[in-house]
Amino acid sequence: MKNILSTRIGFFGLASILFWIKTYLAYTFEFNLGVSGAVQQFILLINPIAVTVILFSIALYFKKSKRSYIALFVIMTLASMILYFNIMFYREFSDFLTMNIILGSNNVSGAVFTSTLAMMRPWDLLYWMDLIILLVTLLYKKKTNVKMDVRPFKKRYAVATTVLGFALFAGNLTLAESNRPQLLVRTFDRNYIVKYLGLNFFTAYDAFQTAQNNHVRASADESNLVDIVDFAKENNAAPNIEYFGQAEGRNVFVIAMESVQQFVIDYDLEDENGEMHEVMPFVNSLYHDQSSYSFSNFYHQVGQGKSSDAEILGENSLYGLPQGSAFQTLGTTNTFHAAPNILKQEAGYTSAAFHGNVGSFWNRNDTYQQFGYDYFFDSAFYDVSGDRSLEYGLKDKLFFQESAQYIEQLPQPFYSKFITVTNHFPYPLDEQNAGFPSAQTGDETINQYFATANYTDQAIEEFFNYLKEAGLYDNSVFVLYGDHYGISNMRNPHLASLVGEDQNEWGDFQNAQMQRVPLIIHAPGVDNGKVIDKYSGQVDMLPTLLHLLGIQTDDYIFMGQDILSDEHNDTVPFRNGNVMTPEYSFIGQKIYDSQTGEEVQDELSEEKLTELNEVRDNARQELSYSDDLMMMDLLRFYTPDSFSDVEKNDYVYSNQLSVFENDPLRSTSLIEQNGGKSTVDLYKTDAPELQENNETNTEDQSDAPNTQTGDTEQAPEAVEDSE
Repeated sequence: MKNILSTRIGFFGLASILFWIKTYLAYTFEFNLGVSGAVQQFILLINPIAVTVILFSIALYFKKSKRSYIALFVIMTLASMILYFNIMFYREFSDFLTMNIILGSNNVSGAVFTSTLAMMRPWDLLYWMDLIILLVTLLYKKKTNVKMDVRPFKKRYAVATTVLGFALFAGNLTLAESNRPQLLVRTFDRNYIVKYLGLNFFTAYDAFQTAQNNHVRASADESNLVDIVDFAKENNAAPNIEYFGQAEGRNVFVIAMESVQQFVIDYDLEDENGEMHEVMPFVNSLYHDQSSYSFSNFYHQVGQGKSSDAEILGENSLYGLPQGSAFQTLGTTNTFHAAPNILKQEAGYTSAAFHGNVGSFWNRNDTYQQFGYDYFFDSAFYDVSGDRSLEYGLKDKLFFQESAQYIEQLPQPFYSKFITVTNHFPYPLDEQNAGFPSAQTGDETINQYFATANYTDQAIEEFFNYLKEAGLYDNSVFVLYGDHYGISNMRNPHLASLVGEDQNEWGDFQNAQMQRVPLIIHAPGVDNGKVIDKYSGQVDMLPTLLHLLGIQTDDYIFMGQDILSDEHNDTVPFRNGNVMTPEYSFIGQKIYDSQTGEEVQDELSEEKLTELNEVRDNARQELSYSDDLMMMDLLRFYTPDSFSDVEKNDYVYSNQLSVFENDPLRSTSLIEQNGGKSTVDLYKTDAPELQENNETNTEDQSDAPNTQTGDTEQAPEAVEDSE
């Protein structure tokens, strides 16, 4: 054995075996790949071998042994990094890293470091043990004067090893295709590629697909739009006359509730003493208000772009990309028919976005220009110093309170969007804001989640109270929505007991049900509000809002439909290709009864299966049409009547305070209607950060320092749990 390890091929073989073993262990214990049956188990076992042999064979082409060993360690280190970074990503994301995410890593900062620490586990050292073992082996041989084989390795043997790797891959692919036909053509789930062909292959395949997509965009023309326009016309749901125009001319407040899931609506948390605590009492009151249209079966449909995907869905009625973030990869160049520009051109709205983080976060500075936002107030316009911020930006109570000085200057009617951040993984809340009890589970992240959700609820209530006092409430419509899950699939079983489920019976169906998030459209004075149980998703938000504002949508290319329309289709596609309907749920390759959670595909007739497969395929076709629109930038070839595309240079967010002063529509703003008197003093908050200096007023805050520094610049949310 010692003599074998002294040869290059022997050492190479040991490295391959160790890497194969650790990769298989990661597949088994870290990734939920949905493996079933002996064939899939066998494929999973062998799929790391082929690409490992191909990669490691590169080291055999170096004639000098020293260079060969160095090359092997470099290759192993890079492959180990790919594996481990995917493990970290998957723990909170239930997905794999893509090139679009990696290429967007210029946003990485200290916040990601915090999230990364929260995702690390003591056993992670095992994923580096093969490198340690090999290094110790080399050092031991050097110390004991055991000579390594330094003879030049014959090139034909290196070529033979590479050919062997490709032969093994061909066998792997053949076996995979027999179990999953057209694997690389029809799959909507990256899990399939990793399960059948391996993580390293997926990484290379994804890089190829990314390059190919860039080429596709460059070669697209108007002919690619024909089928999509036909789909959009057929998909358009006529507005319900009962609701159409009920909020016409009102100001719009969109509040993205970070990581808030539907299960916290009406949820009471039991503390360690048996006392019950309502988690989100104010949001609950809005949910059940007679002036609210609330949706109990509303799903997030985001992918790797998380919060930014929710903005694509909610403001464009299009899906995010199958890989990476559309904001990051397309936001600087693509044409969008987004809510801010639509409302400006259709109804003369001013628009503004508010976010207590830096504008480069998810490339919002550029993307919001493409959306047509008149104003964007990021962390440069807030005081984010000291204990006023957590990992991902200004705390919600301070965020809303400081936003008042800008809101009162917006020309009316206006469309405004507020992105909260306090209820963000890993859900930290400092001692001065503590008070709400923690949950009692085996997962500290889940335990903290309820306290930060409660904090956000308090912040929203304070904001509403201000708007009522300032006189903006009655003439506004409010859209509150959960942007995506807060508790990941990996953690969901720990949540089971809190939502009345058996942890031992938790599975893919339960994970899918947990993707429900709240949607509340609150229109003060409306008296026909109700809780609606239609199945719907974030892609439906924009047409629903536009119809409430009295704006027709039949001339736009939307993937979603007005939820309040009698023609609304209750089929909800997920970004990964899963499809939910009130009767059946398509999750992976299985079909579940949506009401009981039981697998039913084996009980259905061939005729019924054909019918259901058509429903699923039509939903996935919708995803495909959206992907074509986004990746080919096809909206550049389509302009609705009475509409013009955004001129990006019209929007510059660095000098907005002077722009406010010179806005030709300023006379319609709240502050001008009040004779120049500010309403900011009407804002009441119990934020402890402000209690030491109760004299703080908005005139001081309007001159808040530009604190857009490295301490507040955050990383792309795609690398943490909930963004």
